[in-house]
Amino acid sequence: MTSKIGWVEYGNKAADNDWNERWADTLMIESRNKNKPFRSIRHSKRFIELREWINDRVTLDAYDNPRNTITLVDDTTLAISSSFHKARFFYLAPWILGVWLFLFYICSTSFWPSDGEIEYANYRLELKKERIERGIKIDKNDFIYHESMLGNDGKSSLLEYINAIRNYGTEGSKKWLYIDMILALILLVLSVGSTILFLRFPRVADIYFDRRRQVVYTWSFGKVLACHFENLGYREVSLGLYFVFYAKHKKKQYWFKDCMVQPTGRIHFNSEDDNTELMAIIFNFMDKGKSAVITGDRFECEPDKYYRYYLRVDEKPENFEQQLAELLKRDHELPELYTKHLF
Repeated sequence: MTSKIGWVEYGNKAADNDWNERWADTLMIESRNKNKPFRSIRHSKRFIELREWINDRVTLDAYDNPRNTITLVDDTTLAISSSFHKARFFYLAPWILGVWLFLFYICSTSFWPSDGEIEYANYRLELKKERIERGIKIDKNDFIYHESMLGNDGKSSLLEYINAIRNYGTEGSKKWLYIDMILALILLVLSVGSTILFLRFPRVADIYFDRRRQVVYTWSFGKVLACHFENLGYREVSLGLYFVFYAKHKKKQYWFKDCMVQPTGRIHFNSEDDNTELMAIIFNFMDKGKSAVITGDRFECEPDKYYRYYLRVDEKPENFEQQLAELLKRDHELPELYTKHLF
């Protein structure tokens, strides 16, 4: 992947090697999850509980480019990009393409005669013509299927082929035609629906860490997800890191809601060390400020190509502050919820 972050090329091998070298000094000697792989942990934990553990073991310097999936660092805010931007292209797009290709395959093989079928149909009509010229008595029903298939031009078409099967084909061929028509209709609905969803799904909001207010928040389709930093939950999986927020729920009034980030920005597996690096950056910012993360006054990355290809943006709710205040009144209940419930 190549993009520009903080006016520094992201994807340049020399830059990547430099980043790997500076992070190598902080690689973990001791695992946080000694008893079992972190990928199998299903209960969320309080993020704040990691502060002492990470501060004792990890030291990170400030850089002009914090990299990872960090999109913004200023006096009060650190923002992290959602993992959905790349997942949308690497997981959803291939599935949509596959459905379209399967639909075209069904249509080309089931609703259109092959070259061999057309050639054989023309042979049958030539045979009929020869027999008539020789005065041999023929049964028109023996040739009507192929005549209907070829039409007047001898080349066949979609409608001519379907009508030939429906009117003069065998019971078996009719059965498979109807099955293929139903399958094609289902695939068409799935293809069109998933394509519309892909194009119209809005760009997901970043996750924001507000140092001044000591809160963490994001939003989704007009609904705010937030909590105090001390109540934030987390859970580690093979694809990245889940942060657990408090949010309004239709049936339960208020409930926990998780959002995933991929610390390295990679779609494939992220390791525990990758998660640790991002966690250390977050604690540095929330405890010490931007000077512990960046060397400049402000850092804002230029979104990569996967971040830009959207027709819509999930805009910040107009009543954001009102929703945030309501959540922060109650988020002391959040740790008890996510530590007791399995994912």
